[in-house]
Amino acid sequence: MNKQNSLLASIFAFVFLAIAGISLGQQRDYDAKASIIEGIQRFEQGTTGSDSLFALGESHSELGQIAAYNRGRALLESAEKAGEARQAFQRAIKDNSDPGMTSDAWHNIGNSLLMEQDLENAIEAYKSALRANPTNEAARYNLSYALRMLNNEQDQQQDQQQGQQQDQQQDQQQDQQQDQQQDQQQDQQQDQQQDQQQDQQQDQQDQQQDQQQQDQQDQQDQQQQDQQQEQQQEQQQSQPEQVEGQISKEDMERILESLERGEEEVQAKLMRAKSQGKKKKIEKDW
Repeated sequence: MNKQNSLLASIFAFVFLAIAGISLGQQRDYDAKASIIEGIQRFEQGTTGSDSLFALGESHSELGQIAAYNRGRALLESAEKAGEARQAFQRAIKDNSDPGMTSDAWHNIGNSLLMEQDLENAIEAYKSALRANPTNEAARYNLSYALRMLNNEQDQQQDQQQGQQQDQQQDQQQDQQQDQQQDQQQDQQQDQQQDQQQDQQQDQQDQQQDQQQQDQQDQQDQQQQDQQQEQQQEQQQSQPEQVEGQISKEDMERILESLERGEEEVQAKLMRAKSQGKKKKIEKDW
């Protein structure tokens, strides 16, 4: 009897818990659905808090993916929450059999990446949206837009690279020109210094040569003076000394020359007298 009562009590408890579980699940779905509805209203009105309401709605047993998608849409309104929006869209995509919602979720993931200038990943997201739904024209348009942006960005990068290369080449050319100018200036300075040194050396050599020539000339002049002095001394030594009262050789020569002239004059007078036929006594005038 006690065993039967225990068995009946267990069965009653199980049935009660099952009924209670159904009631709790229904209540949770009811609350989640109410949050989703209120979140939609706030989102449409543009008021805040819709993303939090959609977060509560994700607990709905059937509408959880819709709530996650709507939460992603609400978060996408703010660029600072683009990362959270992508996570919500990814939850909406997980195990979702609705290709339309999957395509829209991928499209919005692409939009969030485009907001962050992540063009390559945005392009891949738009492609995933088109794979899920090839008729998604918004995804197709944004894919084309992202591709143009990527091409423009690549062109700009190439232009920047070319500009940088040109700038580098110009800098290198300027550096080379500066180096060449410095080298030329250094060479000119070295040449000037060498020329100055050579001029100084040449001046020194010329001065030395002039000095040597002057010294040689002085030596020659001195030698000539010495020779002349020696000759004069020799001449003086070779001439006999005159004794006081004795006529010198030069005086004797002058006297003889005078006598000879006087004799010639006397002879001339005699010859004139003979020619006149007169005889005169001729006396010498000495």
